[in-house]
Amino acid sequence: MLICLLKIKTLSILVEVSENIIRNKLILEVTKGKRMNEFVGAVKKLLEDASNYSDLLAIGISEIRGCIELVDTGEKATLILSDKASVVEGSARPDFKISMNSQTFGEIIEGKADAFALAGRARADEVRPIEIEVFNKERGEEVWETIKILLTYLFTPGKIKIKNLCPELAGQAHGAHPIPLVYWNGLRCSWFLVKAGEILNKEGEKDPWPQLFIIIEGKGKAIIGNKEFEIKPKTAIYIPKNCIHQIIAQENVEVIWLTWQAQ
Repeated sequence: MLICLLKIKTLSILVEVSENIIRNKLILEVTKGKRMNEFVGAVKKLLEDASNYSDLLAIGISEIRGCIELVDTGEKATLILSDKASVVEGSARPDFKISMNSQTFGEIIEGKADAFALAGRARADEVRPIEIEVFNKERGEEVWETIKILLTYLFTPGKIKIKNLCPELAGQAHGAHPIPLVYWNGLRCSWFLVKAGEILNKEGEKDPWPQLFIIIEGKGKAIIGNKEFEIKPKTAIYIPKNCIHQIIAQENVEVIWLTWQAQ
């Protein structure tokens, strides 16, 4: 009799445990589904907010697909860019993927982080809060242009795109702190904060295209080729091709960097 009661009690416990596991699994699936719907909805809202710039989002002769993934939650949404842009849940045959965690995504849509600054890097092997992977190598040039367009327009919240140029939103590259403004068809432009003691382009890179430094404010020196001189606010410095170009900040320097004909 005692053995029978123990068996019944054990069976009852097992049934209760199984029910709890099933219940928890259902709750998890419902929560995950709700979270996924919220994420897809947030991406759709970004696309809706970019409607004034919709003619700039699709540059290819055929559609380009990009997956946006939150690496910590596994949520995914795919942007389909063609004559009419749309968003679908999950990863749907993407040509490229933009990955970040949910905190970074939240800060971007709240205007507390700049997506382009978080994705930018001086070297390809650098690890940044936003990672980019290209799958369609045959359309690599189109895909990269699309990615740069999305980082400029889609991930900047608001109907009219406005970027705040401040240290809190700046990234880190080339020895200073940039916020990319325009990367488009050979044109590249970024705002840089060069903090006191820092050197913009400390590696001494030379580039085979013309460039320009527009000094907004600050104190320091410029090295252009073999010339070194004091910088002055509200001046523009034209940089020859294949020439060393550096800003050495004695005090914080704000500068707009511009290049064209870039490949």
